[in-house]
Amino acid sequence: MSFFWALIGFAILIGVLVTIHEWGHFAVARLFNVKVLQFSVGFGKPLYRFQRGETEYRLAMIPLGGYVKFLDERVEPVAEYEKHRSFNQQSVYKRFAIVLAGPMINLLFAWWLFAIIGMIGIQSTKPIFQPPQPNTPLSQAFSEAGMDVVLSNQQAWWLHKVNDQPISSWQQVQQMILQSLVHDQMHVELEFTDWTEASERFYNVNLPLATLDINDLSTPWLSRLGFVPQAPRLEPIIGQLSSGSAAEIAGLRSGDRVVELGGIQIEDWADLVQQVRQQPDLTLELVYERDNARFSTDVKLESVSLENGDVIGRLGASVLPPDQFDSRYLMTERYGLVDAAYYGWQQTVRLFNMTIAMFKKMLTGQVGLQHLSGPISIADFSGKALQTGLISFLSLMALLSLSLGILNLLPIPMLDGGHLMFYFYEMLRGKPVSERVEEVAYRIGLVMIAGLTVLALSNDVIRITNG
Repeated sequence: MSFFWALIGFAILIGVLVTIHEWGHFAVARLFNVKVLQFSVGFGKPLYRFQRGETEYRLAMIPLGGYVKFLDERVEPVAEYEKHRSFNQQSVYKRFAIVLAGPMINLLFAWWLFAIIGMIGIQSTKPIFQPPQPNTPLSQAFSEAGMDVVLSNQQAWWLHKVNDQPISSWQQVQQMILQSLVHDQMHVELEFTDWTEASERFYNVNLPLATLDINDLSTPWLSRLGFVPQAPRLEPIIGQLSSGSAAEIAGLRSGDRVVELGGIQIEDWADLVQQVRQQPDLTLELVYERDNARFSTDVKLESVSLENGDVIGRLGASVLPPDQFDSRYLMTERYGLVDAAYYGWQQTVRLFNMTIAMFKKMLTGQVGLQHLSGPISIADFSGKALQTGLISFLSLMALLSLSLGILNLLPIPMLDGGHLMFYFYEMLRGKPVSERVEEVAYRIGLVMIAGLTVLALSNDVIRITNG
């Protein structure tokens, strides 16, 4: 079933993004009266094609890109009466605009998607946390701010700003921390209030980030920093079961309520998670309730090795979410048209800057190339996002559209950015790059793209192998 969702999600995601990208080239070419011979989504043998006007539209077999084929004297003979519509006969500025339109429409599309998300509404968990874990960067920050005594009398705190930027969810907190690391900031400034008493008094601390490694994205950063999120109590009721998991093998079903595990009473989902994680590879008696009757079964917990060397247990089941969470813990942000456009612009600019900074760090070796993802990972992410809901899927589409736009602007021959580099040279020198230089550059670009593709696919295989 997960393979089916991944296939559907990938097809929708890549189909939309490639179509948008190629439409950018197509629309500007038509604006300049350049003849478009073919508009293809995908490469290779056409699965479906039709002619409309002077352009043939194709859906091809390999769904990893697309192309727009222009009338061009360098490719095939052109009738005298159509030469003025040939791509190679256009001024360098028109050619530059046609090529630039592809990646630019991807960047604009990301902005529009983020704006649509803002109008639909974003439901998130408020960043409310308990007093920090001892001997952590957060507890150190509180000590340096002289808040030890104050903290001992409080139950929970509500985080409002990170680096003077308003935040409303733990996801935004994580994003701000990542952004700070990418830009080599050694600490973030937190602003929060006392959530327990709904106080209007604001507190500020500087949280050091020295314990975090930007190459270790699998480590729970918030926990390492000392955050203990304040969350509503979840009943220990089984939601979804992973195929072939310990829970499924033991005969559990969605809706079962876990009562005991290994003789330990289970009061809420957090109790169950704690007991499971502490007992990998053990066979334990599990007592559960189903249809007002109590049953017991033996369950052999799986074991999972973390990157830090720790081994934890896994049941292979998720919690059944309640119909309604306590409104004290949740909030929904929904914007009007103008505010949504501004929200989308902010998100796009922030992620654009962060992506560029990550590219620079990859080039200088500060960030490992293991962060590159290939089509297998993208399919996996898209399938999970599609199952999670519309907002998750649109968010992933916006992020990938932004990444596709940036990637195509890189000055690598074979990509749009490589063509733009040649056209920029032509603008400065008044003459195009020689055919020999262009040919060699394209070969180098092909090798670079092939190498990056193999690396990304290798990363995908490693991720799958490591679960």
